[in-house]
Amino acid sequence: MNKTITNYIKKNFLEIAIISVVTFVALVLRLLLLKNYGDLWLDELYSWYFASQKTIFETVFELLKQDLHMPLYFIILHFWMKIFGNSDISMHLCTMALTIPLVPLSFYVVKNIFNKSAAYFSILALTINAFCIYYSIEVRFYGLVFVLALLSAFFFVKMLETFEKKYITGFIISHGLLLYTFSITPLLTFCYGLVCGIYLLIKKKENQKKYYKVLCIVATIALPTVLFTLYNFILMKTQTICSFSKDIYTFNWLVILDVFENFFTNDNYQLLTGQINVYLGFIDKFHYPDYIIFVFFPLIIGIAGVIRCIFSKNEKLYLFLLPSLLFFAIALVIGALEINSFLTRYASIIFPVFVCSACYGLSLIRPKTLSIILFICFLVLNSSFYFVVKRNIFSINRIALGNLPNIMSAYIMPFDDDLILIPYSEKRVKRYIQHGNVISFNLDDALLLKDKESKDFYFGIGKDVNRSNVKKMLYSSVVSDKPYERYEKNLYNKYILKMKKGQKFIIISFRDTFTMPLNLNWQILNDMEIYNNTNLFTLIMSKVLRDSVQTAEKYLVQKNIYHDERGEYSIYVYEKQ
Repeated sequence: MNKTITNYIKKNFLEIAIISVVTFVALVLRLLLLKNYGDLWLDELYSWYFASQKTIFETVFELLKQDLHMPLYFIILHFWMKIFGNSDISMHLCTMALTIPLVPLSFYVVKNIFNKSAAYFSILALTINAFCIYYSIEVRFYGLVFVLALLSAFFFVKMLETFEKKYITGFIISHGLLLYTFSITPLLTFCYGLVCGIYLLIKKKENQKKYYKVLCIVATIALPTVLFTLYNFILMKTQTICSFSKDIYTFNWLVILDVFENFFTNDNYQLLTGQINVYLGFIDKFHYPDYIIFVFFPLIIGIAGVIRCIFSKNEKLYLFLLPSLLFFAIALVIGALEINSFLTRYASIIFPVFVCSACYGLSLIRPKTLSIILFICFLVLNSSFYFVVKRNIFSINRIALGNLPNIMSAYIMPFDDDLILIPYSEKRVKRYIQHGNVISFNLDDALLLKDKESKDFYFGIGKDVNRSNVKKMLYSSVVSDKPYERYEKNLYNKYILKMKKGQKFIIISFRDTFTMPLNLNWQILNDMEIYNNTNLFTLIMSKVLRDSVQTAEKYLVQKNIYHDERGEYSIYVYEKQ
């Protein structure tokens, strides 16, 4: 075995050296982003919360109770935190350790299935791609999805090509792990099954029995994930107060443009702005010269690569790419029908396959010189983006809540017995609260039926609250601009009434980007048409913040107000006289 490895290294020394250098560059780029990344944002705080449970069984239980996502990444993060600690940097490094293998892996996958030129194109493209770099350090599972999705696609192709046991086993393991990493995987599993079934009917009828055995194994592995996803999907669709796909993540066909920009360019509008439901139109972007040079041109080259590979008549390419294409089409239709949400980051499951396929397509362009020139242009323009375009993943400092302890210490100076109310994401934000007694209240969780106690605390015990009646319930309170009566009584009787003289009541409004626009223009909600057309989630979260502030002002004395300059959060401080 050692002799075989030694011989391989000698024979492929230059190739290994290049891969090592490129992987090192990829590592440096990710470390540079980590340096400027800052604290954990909301979804990452969920990752920390789930992984920070005492045991992996509690982690899985909390996921079953509160989230739609699968447990594998959170279990890995749980053990990582046990060994390396739970600092923000430590958790980022966990994702990076899981994701950095994607770079060398892409070379060998593409070389084995296609050709060496496409392999070099792929490893370089994934090294500098902003979408890939960003999710390689974010404390979420998308980076791990990159690796598992590429492995699944590779073993799928090799399994159908040879039906050797090692490839069958590789597909079952890699796809099984993917199923327990990302809840949207069952749709990709269906696409693999469909493509595989058609291929066997046309090409290899003699292998149908083997295929059905593999299908049964994968289906058995997938069953718990399908049941879990269906349970949460039905719950989200029928019983939650806010609709996940209508009130929080609304669909827009421009997501297609956003997906391809993230795949083939380093323009990441949503990642940089945090505005997940905002998409700039293609024509609108042409008002910016930087876009034309550093985004439009590499985008066209990337799409040209995909088109060229589709016309390659390469059977292995079709097996590699078609399941992902089919997944993309179905996911878009599901999103458009508001059956389930589709966001750019959900495309992480097809990202490495699309990029590697595009690189293969570019490698097929003749003459060969043109192929190399096009890829060099693609590489240079995408690399130059970081130096020329001021707003990119390396230039934007994401620190928001990470600075909260310093702000609290400098401007608020809370004591351990001071009350702290965090209506939005209390369980997560309190990670950055070092002093004070945090009130257990998560209205955002309550709106998705993850926290019944918080729902009862705001709306009242036993109240039948649903999507169809909640606006009607709140209407009189909104138009009169008074706190919702039940919430005001609970807040006063359970907390404010019991406060001692000199004790502070602190309200932290996280994600002001959701609530502040309405708070600044509250009177417009007196118009019934505007009120009825207002996004339900935004309305209620704005309402609870306004109610909290108005209740505090009614019974306490205001001492201080602090607004984060980035608009991420506000702090309101009151004192008992």
